[in-house]
Amino acid sequence: MSTTYGAAVDADRTCSGVMTTDRHTTMKGRAKVTVLVPAHNEAQDIGTTIKSIQGQSRPPDEIVVMCDNCTDNTAEVATGHGVRVLNSVKNQGRKAGAMNQALRVILSDLEDDDLVVCMDADTVIEHDMIRNAESLFWHQPRLGAVSSNHLIEYKRTPIELLQAMEYERDRRMIGRRKGRYGCMTGMAAMYRVHAMRDVVAAYGSVYDDTNWTEDWKLTIALKHLRWDMVRPQNCLATTIPVSTVKGLFIQRERWARGYIQTLMQFGVTRWTAFPWIRQAGLAWGLAMRVAVLYLMILGRDHLFAPWVLLIMGLMIADSLNTAWHAGWKARLVALVFPIEIAYSSVLTAAILSGYFKQITGAGSSDTWKRVRSLCRLIKNHRS
Repeated sequence: MSTTYGAAVDADRTCSGVMTTDRHTTMKGRAKVTVLVPAHNEAQDIGTTIKSIQGQSRPPDEIVVMCDNCTDNTAEVATGHGVRVLNSVKNQGRKAGAMNQALRVILSDLEDDDLVVCMDADTVIEHDMIRNAESLFWHQPRLGAVSSNHLIEYKRTPIELLQAMEYERDRRMIGRRKGRYGCMTGMAAMYRVHAMRDVVAAYGSVYDDTNWTEDWKLTIALKHLRWDMVRPQNCLATTIPVSTVKGLFIQRERWARGYIQTLMQFGVTRWTAFPWIRQAGLAWGLAMRVAVLYLMILGRDHLFAPWVLLIMGLMIADSLNTAWHAGWKARLVALVFPIEIAYSSVLTAAILSGYFKQITGAGSSDTWKRVRSLCRLIKNHRS
């Protein structure tokens, strides 16, 4: 976070060639809330997503579905639910390009203090998500974005269950940092229109359609423009997990490429210094894993020594505690600690592969691939 969460910045700021002025006022009147849902062949899930939006305790003023190169009946399904439908025109920029086209239309009709929720078409938002997110903007003129924390409730396979455990731990970690951490997720996040316009003025568009993970680029851009961001615990969204190890590897490789790509685009600045330092932490963690594995091989005759069992017991206890709210199946998996070690190894390999491809250009011919399976979103999400 650029400043302490909840505090206003007292002076005009000049950054990246753009002047952003603090108005020292709270939002006046009722902000207009628009929800934008980009969709590419999402006919199977878009109806459930729209219903989760329409069923909010604070309903949005408008819902817009941006159909991007759809070859199914996504537009017809969305229209049948009474929402506004836009169609992308010659978009080659994947989700980011479609979002930019839609935002050029939407932002022209909004005031600076109005709010836009950008969310995926295979995601449902909790009943009070919009109300809870909107309330944070009222007395914080420098709050530019509020992100949801993501959950997984559709857990058919072990790999899906492990993702649910990972997301639950991520949510807990963000909570300990009072929400001042992480990316403004594309699954569901609310933005102040003024902040979006600042990004357009500084960087040409809200989303970078050349970035592998456009949400990281937008997050770092907002930090450089001195906008505050937060991921509160009472803003939740449920999404579809990746169903296979191959799909998970592709997804995390892509996320890693976008993350390091963003850091390389901005270089070393006040706002990227800590993320760069974290890369040293990644290298250290990898070295420690190799060292521990080597020591285990050397001391294989002492694996059941009391001190080894004590350390292993503490690690399992921590794993069980942090995954507790992901359900009883997650608790059972947490007790079999080697399963999580294997899962973590897959994620680490994907990150290293993504970094290698982005830094060396080895993956220059790669194309974006859909990795989350088309399946019916859970209908009984929390309300």
